[in-house]
Amino acid sequence: MNSFKYLKIIIKDEFIAIKEEFRDSKLLFVAFIVALIALFFYLDPFPNKKINIATAHQQSDWYTFAKNASLLLEERGLMTSIITSDGAIDNVDKLIHKSEGVNVAFTYGGALNQEQMDGIYSLGSVSYEPIWIFYRKSKTGEINDISNFSQLRVGLGPLKSGSYLIAKKLFELNQIDVTNNKHFISESFEELENDFIKGNLDAVVRVASAYDPEIRKFLLQPGVELFNYKYANAYQKRMSFIEAVTLPAGSIDLYEQVPKKDVELIATTASLVVRRDMHPDVQLALLMATKDVIRNSTNLFFAKRNEFPAYVDPLIQISPVAEHFYDYGPPHAARYLPFWMAGFIDRAWILLLTLLAIFYPLSKLNIKLREFRYSVKKSLHSQKFVAITERLQKTKLTELEKNELSQELSVIKDEVIRAGAPAGKEGDYFGFLYLIDSIEKEIKAN
Repeated sequence: MNSFKYLKIIIKDEFIAIKEEFRDSKLLFVAFIVALIALFFYLDPFPNKKINIATAHQQSDWYTFAKNASLLLEERGLMTSIITSDGAIDNVDKLIHKSEGVNVAFTYGGALNQEQMDGIYSLGSVSYEPIWIFYRKSKTGEINDISNFSQLRVGLGPLKSGSYLIAKKLFELNQIDVTNNKHFISESFEELENDFIKGNLDAVVRVASAYDPEIRKFLLQPGVELFNYKYANAYQKRMSFIEAVTLPAGSIDLYEQVPKKDVELIATTASLVVRRDMHPDVQLALLMATKDVIRNSTNLFFAKRNEFPAYVDPLIQISPVAEHFYDYGPPHAARYLPFWMAGFIDRAWILLLTLLAIFYPLSKLNIKLREFRYSVKKSLHSQKFVAITERLQKTKLTELEKNELSQELSVIKDEVIRAGAPAGKEGDYFGFLYLIDSIEKEIKAN
């Protein structure tokens, strides 16, 4: 017999052994199938492909960012819609309460309370957004200390806006309670802009990007000065969601030299957040689209190329998907496969590796499963034969006892014949059958 034919026999034996194992362990087989089905549903390879992104007004950077990301997401087979809102707090409220189907939003971690943060995950920050403080130098003189604003009429924005809540924390750090100080006024952003331009306010605080139209208007407004945070690095140490940034001289208008000199600012970061029940593959698609939007953006200003997305604001818990993305990058399969399939493979491979880690060593320890089962059964039968032989030597059997033992041997013989001989054990197989016949003769002769 050549090696190829022998190998075919060995493989056939192994399949027979596996079949016998499943036949003998039906409960285990059913449990295995149920576990596979449960695992498939747990990994959930077919996500809901509808994404509703809560941003801000249509002139905002958030809206523009979402629009650019939507084009990339739709190329990946997702359906997107952009929902305008009143800003950071309204976005999270819509997200938590599933208002208008919102499942993605922009916000500031520093503006949220613990209850709001408990229901969401951060996919990371996407941009720096400074806490701008503008004031009229002609009325107030140059202001070098933030505590000086406590005696001025300062506009802070709506009570539930991110600008108001972050400004509130900033002033509280300087022992100023804006809620009980009549000089601090809360009103809509439109009213703030109008009142400041008309001179009804001495200063205004806004949290926004450098490309926000209102910020640009204030920066170019004659007689308006931008507050310089001389302790910017100290604020960064005191508030975990704050970063120190610099507005370079001439960066707003090089010809007019706006600003005239470098201005030290403090900035929070805009975070992209999702509900905690969002499918991991959709989160992966969002992260990949976000990275592509930022990589190709011409409006980075404070950020360096490829600096974002990144987990900068630790107040909002990072999504496990985002954490894996930042540590290892996107799955390699995402270059060639649809996002949902690449994500499924990325989540399933560790389970497949675990199965291989279990079965491969076992296969190395004993690849002759059928031979092993044959030896176990033979050993059990041999114990019975020893007991019968000892009984025959000690006592004289009645006809009824002889019939019972003969019947028992007949059952064993049928079982051995039905199971057949493993490859390489044919001689042992026939010797075993001969042993059964010999014992049967001894019984009759007793």
